[in-house]
Amino acid sequence: MSMTLPTDPALPLAGCVRDVVGALLVPPAGPERPQPCGVFDGAVPVPESLCFGGDAQHPINSFPAPRPAEQHLPGTHLFGGILSGHFGHMLVEGTGRLWVLHGRTDVAGVLFFARPFDKARQCGKMFAQMAAILRLPPVTVLEAPVTVDRLILAEQGLGSGALLNGRPEARAFLRDRMAQVAPEGAGRKFYITRSGQPARRGMIVGEASLEALFAAEGYEVIRPEDHKLARQVAMFRAASHVVGTEGSPFHLLAMAGQAGCKVAVIQRRRSPTFAQICQHLETFISGTVTRIDAVASIHAPKKARNPNLIYLEPSRPAMWAALHEAGFVGGAPWEEMTAEARKAALGWLEAETEQRLRPVAVEDLPEDDGDEEKDAA
Repeated sequence: MSMTLPTDPALPLAGCVRDVVGALLVPPAGPERPQPCGVFDGAVPVPESLCFGGDAQHPINSFPAPRPAEQHLPGTHLFGGILSGHFGHMLVEGTGRLWVLHGRTDVAGVLFFARPFDKARQCGKMFAQMAAILRLPPVTVLEAPVTVDRLILAEQGLGSGALLNGRPEARAFLRDRMAQVAPEGAGRKFYITRSGQPARRGMIVGEASLEALFAAEGYEVIRPEDHKLARQVAMFRAASHVVGTEGSPFHLLAMAGQAGCKVAVIQRRRSPTFAQICQHLETFISGTVTRIDAVASIHAPKKARNPNLIYLEPSRPAMWAALHEAGFVGGAPWEEMTAEARKAALGWLEAETEQRLRPVAVEDLPEDDGDEEKDAA
């Protein structure tokens, strides 16, 4: 059963809703891809339960043979889609159908499937903080087939990759709900660092010394993962300036950042994800994102198959110039890393990843499809 999603971020979702009385929801039983899970009306597959990851053409699930329900849930429920154990994918794929809750009080719960290689309970626990911020009805991640009195299937209005810009109602729902969180102060400047993440998840060369340059410019250096999600939202709601290396925290900033917040994103891998995240922010916050993509050096293992093990060193003079022109920094221009500092930074990355790194020319880099599933943050 094939289906494609519209990707026009201005196209309304209004009316893209189907109700199924007595729906059967069948979660994945095995690890196959596409994931064997979906919603049935009797024995008939419901195409509106197909879910999309990084593009609008290839659903991440396909319909299995229906299995008998082990439980019946009374009342009206919303089908939430598939929850990923990857934080960034969870944020954007798990929230894409929630827009239909706006103004409704008849929904008893939100029902999700988990990816078969993620534990359903772990996904539910990870999503619980987001559910609380968005004030969702009770969320259940299904581990066995269930039937419900009535199931609402709303079109997926947000996703990863090519679906990051979202549709108007999906963006409005998330931003309206996040706007209920009180800002923690005002006029705060944040530099989001990845130095607390395992190096295998991807980072830039010399992140630690870059933190010091931003701290000297009055930025608070934060590791978002050190804070509960509600605290992250409260901090982002208080932000006037945010700079960081491309990654999942920018999805939350897109949903929570105030209109007018100035954002700069540093490229960390040769991937379509960088441009997609920048456009995602511009679409949600309605501002221009400063793109930091000038590279001083690239280092990678000899057989660089994993894009997260390709380490870009951003050009610091070019970064300073772009940030200075856009009003993020003052002070004196920044200099490139010294050979000694670069050697030390690369030595740390080699020790962390247990890989020998070597200089790579841009034209020698392998193609990266932008699949963040390879990257757990």
